[in-house]
Amino acid sequence: MSDLVPTNKKLLLVRVSSDVKDNSLLSLYNFVQHFGIEVIHRDVSTKQDLEDALKLGSFDYLYFAGHGDETCFTDNKLLNLTWTEIGELICQTSCLNNNAIVMLYCCKGGLSPVVFELMATCPSVQYVCGAKQNVSGLDLTTGFVVFLYNVEHRKIDPTISANKATDATDIRFQCFNRVDVEFNPMYFHNYCKNCN
Repeated sequence: MSDLVPTNKKLLLVRVSSDVKDNSLLSLYNFVQHFGIEVIHRDVSTKQDLEDALKLGSFDYLYFAGHGDETCFTDNKLLNLTWTEIGELICQTSCLNNNAIVMLYCCKGGLSPVVFELMATCPSVQYVCGAKQNVSGLDLTTGFVVFLYNVEHRKIDPTISANKATDATDIRFQCFNRVDVEFNPMYFHNYCKNCN
């Protein structure tokens, strides 16, 4: 058995809700150590907290853990950020490395309106991955572990890796690639700010 080579990659794990249990986050944290990925974890309760977290470096993965729907990311209490606001913060902080992947550990994070808002707001967002339905924390953790295993260990394209997460969990995971999104007529006509 050979040791895996460290990748010098970084993952920022942002939790906005105490509903996301420590053991779910620890499962992900322990798993990505196989690939030498450094994890920085921040619990945030305000927009400023999120901005401060995003300023901590340049990341290969952003992992947003909380509640979500087609319009916003929330703790279901006080914090309520639209996907546009999150996209703006990602852009303002220049926190993404090339081909970074935004992973949305929340219900409906893999719906096209969520992805279209993030990509339309921030050109640096190249990939967004999430579940397209209401799911449990265990389903999300399992799906993202399978996703990362395929991306990092097997070197499989993120879009196909999301399909493998779907096969493993029977939960609809999807990873959107900017190139494909920009050819989508719905994105082109309703979201893209710089399209003619």
